[in-house]
Amino acid sequence: MLKKLLFSLTLLIFATFSFAQSIGIIGSATPDGWDADTDMIQDAMNPDIWTISMELVTGAAKFRQDDDWAVNWGAADFPSGTGEQDGPDIPVPGGSYDITFNSATGEYTFVYTGLSFVSIGIIGTGTPNGNFDTDIDMTQDPLSPQVWTIDITLTMAEVKFRANDDWADNWGASDWPTGVGTPGGDNIPCEAGDWGVTFNTHTGEYSFELLIPVYDAIGLVGEATPGGWSDDTYLTQNPSNVQLWSGNITLVDGAAKFRADTAWTVNWGDTLFVCGTGVQDGGDIPALEGEYNVEFNSTTGEYCFNDPISIFSTIGVIGNGTGLGWDNGDIDMYQDPVQPDLWSVQLQLVDGEVKFRAEDDWAVNWGDTGFPTGTGELDGPNIPVFAGTWQIDFNATTGVYSFTPVTVGIIGTALVNGWDADEDLECSTTEGSTWTAIKNLMDGEAKFRQDDDWLINWGSDTWPTGTGTQDGPNIPVTAGIYEITVNTGTGDYSFIEGDATIEVLSSSFVKVFPNPTSNLLNISIEAKEMQKDITIQVMDLTGKVIEVKEFDSANQISIDVSAYNTGMYIVQISSDKYIVGKRFSVAK
Repeated sequence: MLKKLLFSLTLLIFATFSFAQSIGIIGSATPDGWDADTDMIQDAMNPDIWTISMELVTGAAKFRQDDDWAVNWGAADFPSGTGEQDGPDIPVPGGSYDITFNSATGEYTFVYTGLSFVSIGIIGTGTPNGNFDTDIDMTQDPLSPQVWTIDITLTMAEVKFRANDDWADNWGASDWPTGVGTPGGDNIPCEAGDWGVTFNTHTGEYSFELLIPVYDAIGLVGEATPGGWSDDTYLTQNPSNVQLWSGNITLVDGAAKFRADTAWTVNWGDTLFVCGTGVQDGGDIPALEGEYNVEFNSTTGEYCFNDPISIFSTIGVIGNGTGLGWDNGDIDMYQDPVQPDLWSVQLQLVDGEVKFRAEDDWAVNWGDTGFPTGTGELDGPNIPVFAGTWQIDFNATTGVYSFTPVTVGIIGTALVNGWDADEDLECSTTEGSTWTAIKNLMDGEAKFRQDDDWLINWGSDTWPTGTGTQDGPNIPVTAGIYEITVNTGTGDYSFIEGDATIEVLSSSFVKVFPNPTSNLLNISIEAKEMQKDITIQVMDLTGKVIEVKEFDSANQISIDVSAYNTGMYIVQISSDKYIVGKRFSVAK
């Protein structure tokens, strides 16, 4: 009996110590990835406790026994949790950690011990940069180096956190205004306002707290208003600055105040009229009878009752600078839906003069001598303009205008350059903000964007026609030759099947060299079907034709570009049936 007992005890001891010869941590966050374990150290007093201090990168990890998946632990929690057999991967932010694991209970902890990031930034379409290309750096807490903060103004869009201005380490989640960012997680949906942002690289926890309240509604109330003291007359929020509110209101003699969200909890008053600064629970504003354009800042309390803005049905650009002359009508501008005195349009102009006028009539028109900016006066002089494609903005209340150079292109996997470079469209001189081009497209996706930048872009999920919206989805494209049209005022676009007698050959059939060049550009035509009746057309990136040459037959052509300005150009090589486009640059 004693022998049996000793034998059983021996087996028990052997089983206990052979049950876990080693415990290791493994995963994309560890030095050897998922290929090999990094062994942990067993506690001398408690064999169930295993520890290690190590540097991890942003990724995932699990614990496992004896370098084998037969026994492994995982969970979705970080920095602590209880691992379960075949549980999920543990999400781990990059950093230095003291790691403890209990092989009996599955409990684990990651204690952050060091900083591994030079910088942490916030990035996205919701930031002032308006894109996912450039970070805005946060500030590190000197006492808690894993905590980073920033005060920032956001728009209603998306953001993420990332380290070292690189996507190797980034965090996101679908929760707002607080949540736990996971490595490579979803974009964080954000709301417009001024926010105090805190992010913890150790835990992934983040929070967005309003620095300045953003209200759902601001109204004017009082005996001077149409609704008296009972009903608010609401102002309109400026989408570009959520603290600014305005509206046209007809008042009678009497008192008025501003208030937020149809309640007296937050209200502003003062004793001054026409302009003043309202304070919480301040006095009644002594309004006078009249029609006013009311402006109010919900952050500072500043207000003004201005002369009402002039609301016109149409505002147009007219003149020989449009290419249509002075007698062939206006080219209509587009009215801002929120601020109806703001008008804009994109036009390709020629050297000449233009003016702004209302309702297609000379009764109300504005002009000035300034270009590219100025303040138009009623019946003022003609505005001198120069050839090019311009974004034109005009304020019918103040007369302030500006002309900003612009390009519009198409980009995406449906084009040769993919998402790396735009292929420019050409602006119509007669169709306002209409841009066109004939392109050979592949199966893939595309979007339209302005000035080779994502700040202004149009997309949609419909094909071959649709209405693109700002930051909309990629447009699905079916391969073919198309006449492409997009209206940057409305976002409407169409892809219409092109002339089947013209084929766009692969650019590999034509080579241009050296590229960049300073003197001669050599063009080698390898496709025999293109070596007769050749037309060479050189354009700049706005679509302006720089030079045209014709050849009866050739397989190699040289063009003298020594007089060209430094920059990027397009050379189009065509025969009676085929066409190839190539880009080249001139560097001096």
